[in-house]
Amino acid sequence: MNKNSLDLLRLVAAAMVLYSHQYALLGLAEPSFLGWNTFGGAGVTIFFFLSGYLVWSSWDRDPHFWRFFQRRSLRIFPALWVVVLLSVFVLGPVVSVLSLRDYFASPMTWSYLGTAVLVPARILPGLFTANHFPLVVNGSLWTLPVEFMCYCTIAGAGLVMLALKLKQDVLLGVALVGVVLVASYGPPVIGSFYTPHLEMVAVFWWGAFYGFCLKTRPKRVGLALVLAALAFIGFALLGPRGLERAAMLLLAALLVHLARNVAAGARMTDPLGDLSYGVYIFAFPVQQLGAHYGRGLGWSFNTYLCVSLLATLGLAYASWHGVEKRALWFKPASRSIA
Repeated sequence: MNKNSLDLLRLVAAAMVLYSHQYALLGLAEPSFLGWNTFGGAGVTIFFFLSGYLVWSSWDRDPHFWRFFQRRSLRIFPALWVVVLLSVFVLGPVVSVLSLRDYFASPMTWSYLGTAVLVPARILPGLFTANHFPLVVNGSLWTLPVEFMCYCTIAGAGLVMLALKLKQDVLLGVALVGVVLVASYGPPVIGSFYTPHLEMVAVFWWGAFYGFCLKTRPKRVGLALVLAALAFIGFALLGPRGLERAAMLLLAALLVHLARNVAAGARMTDPLGDLSYGVYIFAFPVQQLGAHYGRGLGWSFNTYLCVSLLATLGLAYASWHGVEKRALWFKPASRSIA
């Protein structure tokens, strides 16, 4: 049995995204989370901070490039492939207003398969044409390429550290300053559309820094703490929403720290398995289906929410036990460095 509540925190974060999207997909304004973000944005922030902590810890235990990416790929891709294939070959033919011939003749149908290898496509032809987000199949998947890019930055930084024999405190401190500067000054250069992408990379590295601090003696954290303090001041003061994103970062860190040290949540999640990833990747198409078929039935918001949540939990349970857990059997064992 787990000795922490991290699986529960992940599940709550995924549920926050589902809850927030339920408003948007019904054409309603998403509610604010403490005035700092939407509930969905808050959930994604928690995910990225927690992922940074866990992924850095994984690299630190076994800094081997190939084994690292085997583990990360086995966690992300199998369930993603399932949801993409179901979307293209089951959901599309059933829901699309196009004929089967026209649906499969459309280049959009086949380009959507690129989502399975993190080349994101948002739409399938003829789906959900009367919904508030017509044609959009799974708006949640935008975070997965960002997540995988974060894995690449961890591996790249780790290899540089090994090659140049840098200390971890130097690497982490410089990385934090770097990602905060990119998150603050990158959007005006590459476009404001990428603001959340760059901010989540910064949040991920804050999680990595948290993991570093947990395993390092205080005397060896000094330089990293100085650079981290400067980075945090920059994160809070630079950009149009610095204070909000900094407050959300602090809350995510607090929640992860509490979840690490409280075992009660494991009693809830261990019997079910880790459903968080399945909830995250299946919720959006389930909610689009609910909005599609619930139209005209007079359903209340709470009815839509309950139907979406129950159906998504069922799919997440099947995904964990039928796909994700089985894929993790192939994770390579850690090996000590000679």
